[in-house]
Amino acid sequence: MVYNYNAEIEQLLQPLSVPYAYMYYEGNAETYITYMQQSKDDALAGDDQVIGAVMYYDVDIYSKGNYLQLMQDIITLFEGEGWSYQPSRESPDMYETDTKYFHKTICFAKETI
Repeated sequence: MVYNYNAEIEQLLQPLSVPYAYMYYEGNAETYITYMQQSKDDALAGDDQVIGAVMYYDVDIYSKGNYLQLMQDIITLFEGEGWSYQPSRESPDMYETDTKYFHKTICFAKETI
């Protein structure tokens, strides 16, 4: 059975009242979130088989204004549900000159067995 992390992530993001989408957002909101799987690492093996893994997901915040409170809210929600915030994997602060959006990528990990 493959666990549906996308459904879990969307459930976590829902209380924020900010539009979100898997990989690509097609709306026109001034603040929105996208997310996607970034990578998966073997974490536990036994009898020559992988029996556990670590899933890494990127959450991208796009905003025309200050996104720092939203970023903290996302971190709090994910950590409250067993995800591990990965500050060493986050992006620097970015500004998209073509769209005029501030952009920040934050990363979370979750172990599976």
